[in-house]
Amino acid sequence: MEEDINEKNTGHRVTAKEIPPGSEILEESKDLSDQRKWPQIIFLIGLVVVIVMSFVQFPYYAYAPGSVNALTERVAISGTETFLPEGEILFTTVSQDSEVNGWEFLQGTFDESILLINENVILGERDRSEVRAFNLELMRSSKMTAVAVALQHLGYEPYLATGVGMIEVQGPAEGLLTTNDVITAIATDDTIDSTDWIELNTSEDLISKLQTYFPGDTVVFRVESVTGANQHQIPIVLGSRPDNPDAAFLGISVQTRIEDAPNMPFSVHFDTGAVGGNSAGLALTLSVLDLVTPGELTGGLRVATTGTISLNGDVGPIGGIVQKTITARRSGVDLFIVPTIEYQEAIKYAKGLNVVGVDTLDQALNALAEAGGNALNLSLSNN
Repeated sequence: MEEDINEKNTGHRVTAKEIPPGSEILEESKDLSDQRKWPQIIFLIGLVVVIVMSFVQFPYYAYAPGSVNALTERVAISGTETFLPEGEILFTTVSQDSEVNGWEFLQGTFDESILLINENVILGERDRSEVRAFNLELMRSSKMTAVAVALQHLGYEPYLATGVGMIEVQGPAEGLLTTNDVITAIATDDTIDSTDWIELNTSEDLISKLQTYFPGDTVVFRVESVTGANQHQIPIVLGSRPDNPDAAFLGISVQTRIEDAPNMPFSVHFDTGAVGGNSAGLALTLSVLDLVTPGELTGGLRVATTGTISLNGDVGPIGGIVQKTITARRSGVDLFIVPTIEYQEAIKYAKGLNVVGVDTLDQALNALAEAGGNALNLSLSNN
């Protein structure tokens, strides 16, 4: 009896007698060879995927939980007695990765503790080195502000307003004033030889005085360079404000020139290493106050903080609140002080961590007082 092996659409019926001797072995060998190739193909595909995921850089920055950093050993104070606290003010950081490969991108996509941000959002018109330099400058400025705020809280005025600088010059002032000029006074009349001057120390002084003039009036300013050199007088005919033709218009965007006041009771040096940004402002201010005043500002607790600080003591928002909250929680701190605007987001990831939201330095000090510190009774030991 003939055995059916295959039947094609032609209708021709192939029998075992029509198959050449040895064909069965060749077909079986071909099938086995194909089976052996598949693992090799899969291995090669996997190898290509591994190479791509490991070495191809994705255009993203990845932000992950970082560390909490004690400030006691990072702050050097001279000029006054200092007091080593039992507790600690700590600032929180995030870990930034500017070279994200495929595996890191995949992890960031599914891990809520990692924030992925397109590099175009971070870089803008700058390159990576410029962004790094910008963040370090933010930290430098934040340090200066933190010391000033601490001094102000202790009753000192660390800065002197010494004139009105210019961010932008246009309109009537264009060609007469430059961004390298500082206005220090205004004449009481419109003559270049005036001997009666009104000092203009702040931008508010200038704005207030200009409100007493009208379009077409001539004003005479005493001007010097930002370094204080090249003092001279400049008359300018005022124009009309584009949004209010009846109001006088000078055409400059102003900022107060600030100089360090002499005879401050102490000076401060911060060693923050390679940490950039301005989100440690509140922590830096609190740490200075803790070190220069007797007693326990924190009540002996380990207190992590984050938030910018302005010269008037306002606490501002920061980036990476999720990552910083997770960092503070994992570090086992007793209290985490955050900007109020980011309090609700921080609470989502606190998981039992005591979080307090604040808008000002005074509110942060109140929170520390409620935690058991002497934050409401701070003064230098020689006062």
